Amino acid sequence: MRTWLRIAAIGVTLLLSNKVWAETITMPSTLTANTSSFVLLSDSGTTPSISGFTATDLLATITASAGTLVVTTTTGLEQASGYCDYTSDNSSEPTNCKLEASDHEEIGFIGTQAEINAAIATLSFKGDGTTGSPTVTLSITPAGSLYNSANGHYYKVVNHGSNITWSDAKTAAEASTLNGLSGYLASITSYQENTFIDDKAGVNAWLGGTDAGQEGCWKWSGGPDDGKIFTVGNDADNTSSGGCTVDTGYTVYEKPFGAGEFGWNTNEPNDAGGEDRLHIKTDGTWNDYRNNQNVQYYVIEYGGIEGETATTTGLTTLTISSIEASGSTHQAFDDKQLAGMVEAQTESVKRWMFNSTNSVMGRMEQYRRTGLNNGLKFSDFKLALANNGKNQSIEDKLKKHYIDKYSKAGLDNQGLTKDNVENFISGLPLTKYLKNEFSMEPKNWAVWSNGLISSGGVDFSVGELGRRSDSEGFTIGADFNLAENSLFGFALRDETEDVKISTDGSNFNSDNLSISFYNTWKPKEGNFIDTFLSFGETTQITNRIVDVANNTKVAGELKSQQIFGAVKYNFAKNFKDITFSNYSSLNFSYVMFDSYSETGDSNLKLSYDDRDLESTSVNFGTVVSSDFNFTKSTLFPYLKIEFNEDLTENSTLKANYLSSSSNQYTTHIGKSFSSMVSMETGFDWNFNNGWDLTTTINRIDKNGIGHQNYLKFNAIRIF
Repeated sequence: MRTWLRIAAIGVTLLLSNKVWAETITMPSTLTANTSSFVLLSDSGTTPSISGFTATDLLATITASAGTLVVTTTTGLEQASGYCDYTSDNSSEPTNCKLEASDHEEIGFIGTQAEINAAIATLSFKGDGTTGSPTVTLSITPAGSLYNSANGHYYKVVNHGSNITWSDAKTAAEASTLNGLSGYLASITSYQENTFIDDKAGVNAWLGGTDAGQEGCWKWSGGPDDGKIFTVGNDADNTSSGGCTVDTGYTVYEKPFGAGEFGWNTNEPNDAGGEDRLHIKTDGTWNDYRNNQNVQYYVIEYGGIEGETATTTGLTTLTISSIEASGSTHQAFDDKQLAGMVEAQTESVKRWMFNSTNSVMGRMEQYRRTGLNNGLKFSDFKLALANNGKNQSIEDKLKKHYIDKYSKAGLDNQGLTKDNVENFISGLPLTKYLKNEFSMEPKNWAVWSNGLISSGGVDFSVGELGRRSDSEGFTIGADFNLAENSLFGFALRDETEDVKISTDGSNFNSDNLSISFYNTWKPKEGNFIDTFLSFGETTQITNRIVDVANNTKVAGELKSQQIFGAVKYNFAKNFKDITFSNYSSLNFSYVMFDSYSETGDSNLKLSYDDRDLESTSVNFGTVVSSDFNFTKSTLFPYLKIEFNEDLTENSTLKANYLSSSSNQYTTHIGKSFSSMVSMETGFDWNFNNGWDLTTTINRIDKNGIGHQNYLKFNAIRIF
């Protein structure tokens, strides 16, 4: 009796042991997804997980038949060579995720069982509308092996450590097993398989082809394709010769390859010195070598042999029941190049209006700070340094901007130099207009200029493509005292901007022009009211990538008109030698974007409806300033802190493909940030000889999108 109890106990122990240590993958049985956002697989109620894998390092590969995959937890993981990037934030896509030969997206990473579980718990999927029932396949294998979802086969790229003959590599491969499958030197029968091995291996390695039996009659040796003829003749120039005929479905090609082709490098095979064994080169092409030539890698393939079934349970497929299955189609704005473009177009216009407003408001602040409004003033060039910007020569860029924008426009026939800049400004149309219409002489009014050069990039919205912008702007203004307590002025601004949406080539160039009217009024001592109104026009020439692989672009021209302005109230209070100026302002804008259609050789060209954008923001700030008198100069240092709250409402953009106008797609373009904090410090240094110099450092922190730094220089000459 005791013997039977002992046997039963052992049996139960073994049963429990097998249950505990069995290799299993848990995946949801169904998932409802969509094309507009990433959906966690765990939202199905089942969190993906693995158990029972005892290997220290495991390779996890996740394949989607369509759509996009992403994991957001990657602690301890190593990205597997040859697979796409496997991580991003929860609203954007990883990069380089399409296999060259198929629509299957594969992400791959190496880690322990615990590390992989932490990662796949954050696995998310977003459909692209190309199929109603996409699949997601998760494969777990020991690190060093590879799973190809296209044919269901496994592979190992073996480093022998020293040179190995083709014959010895074949013997070693056929002695190897994986997941209950017999190994053999890899036989490549498709473009996808060739690309898969090249992407994952990228080394000079033996394959299972040989013509040792008959010169020029290349056969696969071993595995399910054993004996199949795939090439006849040297230089791969024949399909049949000397009783040797290429088997149906096994033809390969000679470089240069066409679409979907693969195989021999140029002028190969050539049998140089008795070469009769096949290897794959680092660039994915084939060559013939002698049996004992210098090769230390070989590729083992597992799968496809009749009667064999993989014993591993480390492979599970989820069929997604998505909204595409109910008949929805591809959402145009799922294209991250397009989404990044329309967001950047809106941000560019808002940035242009922000620069225009600050140019004029800065002039009124300077006027009150220094009290300088006599004679001619030439002032203000500014270098904007963004997060990843690079310092550039201010003088060189200004010189180029002035010459290109104004000398060529016929405004200055002499060209701008240090000696004739005063004549240039006094001869501008605005100056002549003031003289002719209002008989205003230089002693009664001031002319000023403001230049802005910006180089760098800012991520305007988390989860969207990063953008880089380079801009040049120039403002010319004139103002005069209407009365002792009032300043009135006009300003013209011209600004150009180049914006790169991504490294793939999507971009646009923007030309902006505005005319502004402004006034600062002092109702009583220490109180000022600034008003500003501007009318602008923008033209954006766009180039959008629709096919990265083939560098296919479509072009467009988007025009918009803007009305924008601000009302600002300032209250100044002196405390001994320090002036405290508190202010609040209301900024508003109304932008009218015209409709337009893209052009180019692609069926992905879009037609966009017109739209409007209303934007409002409120600002609160404090300026602390003082003055220090010296023998020949006066120094005006100041510190300014400002808070901004953006109250912009979403703008709705509708578009349709020109090839199919019946389906209209919609996206909502909202504000890129909700609040902003700005800190600015600097000084004005007024010299008795007529010069006024200003240096300003400005930092802006925008909630959710990082920061931007500005360095500003003013050079004012009073005549």
